[in-house]
Amino acid sequence: MTVPPEDRPEQPEEDLPELPELGEDFDFDAEFAKAFGSEPDSSEAPATRPKSLVAVVLTPVSSAPALAGLCAMAGIDAHVVPTSRGALAVRVIERDPASDDSLAELLGEAPEIAMTMAGTLSRTSRYGAVLLVSRLGEGDEGLVGTIAASQWNNGERTEDVVSSGLVLAQSDDVVEQLLFGTLEPDAADGAVAPGTLAPWQARRLFRKTQRKRRP
Repeated sequence: MTVPPEDRPEQPEEDLPELPELGEDFDFDAEFAKAFGSEPDSSEAPATRPKSLVAVVLTPVSSAPALAGLCAMAGIDAHVVPTSRGALAVRVIERDPASDDSLAELLGEAPEIAMTMAGTLSRTSRYGAVLLVSRLGEGDEGLVGTIAASQWNNGERTEDVVSSGLVLAQSDDVVEQLLFGTLEPDAADGAVAPGTLAPWQARRLFRKTQRKRRP
């Protein structure tokens, strides 16, 4: 049974909460934080994961130390990781959240660092190299991003259309893990960190791999 308002017992004044006077300078967020110990959610809050680019160059070089030697001689600052189809070079490139790279995003252009890596390493054999670039960020549903692939030969990007999905399907799992950021380059099995080889060691190792076997 509903009691009419005029028949309901009045609440004692001492039990009523004391409300602040709402002036023009009243800060709702501050008062909310005082009452509940936290501030309301804001859609403009910064992402918990910094946006980054991961560049992976797939090569046919069978020896990871040999590719690391080539990277050292060429001044390429990247980790080298062995795979069943050849060693790869990987580098994580931090993105500036304040920069406007929307045009580059639309065109699918790779950063200059990644293109330099691909161009240099594509000279290692007549088969060239494949460049994979993933753009990672934090969205409303967690980690989001895109992966683009391109073929490189003799220092130049070719006109061939390369499917990143097909490349990943034919590659070891470590390639996908590196691109998605679930595996750090230095944590990969057999990874060779940049600067591990001295210049003279790099030259000797690379020359050794280029020697022709006697018949």
